[in-house]
Amino acid sequence: MAIFSSVRSQRGANRNTEATEQLIAFRLREEWFALPVAAVQKVIPLGTLHGDPNHTGIGLTLHQGQEITVVDVGHRIFNEAASSSAAKALEAPSPLEADNAQVSQRCLVIVKTGEEGVVGVPIDSQPTIRRAGKSQFAPLPSSYLSRGNIHCVSSMIVDDGGVEPLFLLDPEQLASV
Repeated sequence: MAIFSSVRSQRGANRNTEATEQLIAFRLREEWFALPVAAVQKVIPLGTLHGDPNHTGIGLTLHQGQEITVVDVGHRIFNEAASSSAAKALEAPSPLEADNAQVSQRCLVIVKTGEEGVVGVPIDSQPTIRRAGKSQFAPLPSSYLSRGNIHCVSSMIVDDGGVEPLFLLDPEQLASV
């Protein structure tokens, strides 16, 4: 019996004990983004959105009696000018699209911000749970941040296993609308 316990302890000593973070990953405009699980209140089906007459990329939805500000990712993350594509991102699918079985239902990630505040982010795919080691987090190059016109991203998560990189979103920056 002592042989088995020493083998177990050797296996444990050989394992990488790097701290990992659990993330919710999803697609936005053909790129993969992630949020720490701790920052996400819940993921719900995207309901009816209201009130963006000036095409600012900011809308409003109701969920269980709670008003949720919805932030269009093109407006906030990619700093796109208000356009028809930004407005379309906040629109619910047409009845024809809703009837089409090939169209997947869009989701809304409800992100916790500050003191019990929340903001909703419409996403283009079903979210998945991923783990990333702390060594996989890399800051974005300052030249990319300044020239790439991208906002609300705190770092990039690189996986050497051939998986596309994830851009880690900053919940506080998402909320500063």
